[in-house]
Amino acid sequence: MQSSSADRDFAPYNAAQEGRDVRPLARAAVDAARPAGDAAGPMITGRSTDTAGSTDAAGTRRVAIDLGCGRGIETRHLAESGYSVHAYDVDPSVAPAIAELAAELPVQHETLDLASITALPATDLILSCATLPFVPREHFHGLWQAMREALRAGGVLAVDLFGDRDDWAGTDGTFMARAEVETLLAGFDVLSLQERERDGASFQGPKHWHTFQVLARLRSSRG
Repeated sequence: MQSSSADRDFAPYNAAQEGRDVRPLARAAVDAARPAGDAAGPMITGRSTDTAGSTDAAGTRRVAIDLGCGRGIETRHLAESGYSVHAYDVDPSVAPAIAELAAELPVQHETLDLASITALPATDLILSCATLPFVPREHFHGLWQAMREALRAGGVLAVDLFGDRDDWAGTDGTFMARAEVETLLAGFDVLSLQERERDGASFQGPKHWHTFQVLARLRSSRG
């Protein structure tokens, strides 16, 4: 793994994602965000206006953010589950795939480095699969603050983080001990916090993984 974020080229990785299934974290996030009593939730194809279960009391379509959207596999799942989706990724090679998606579903895409984000649209759900650890530590907490400020009370946060015993912990990303992860989640009701360590494969070869998978809901009071 390249030690500097400036040296990383995510295009080959994103190209290899074509055809894979929706990640379980995205499915869990949609399930957790469903209003009480909406057992099945909506499934939408094209620009259907049937958004029952994903609108607020005023009938406004609910909003989701996908940070590190890649080719839009999870973005599509969010949009087909009834959300208007803001999708962000640093890799310009994914823009044509997301443009095709945006032509049929309510998706807005922006190509940018997540480290540059200082504000995000108000949202009901934030998803980030295997992306936040690549944000340099000096920018991570500013991005996290922007995420917290964007998330509406009761909104769902679903993210992957990497631990401090991960093989890539010597690079310029953000790698955390469990205590730091728990500190980040102050003000959230934690629905699931799964810490895993394993030896396995990465896109660049064998690797020891140390990961945290977070599913949480922002409390009505941000105290």
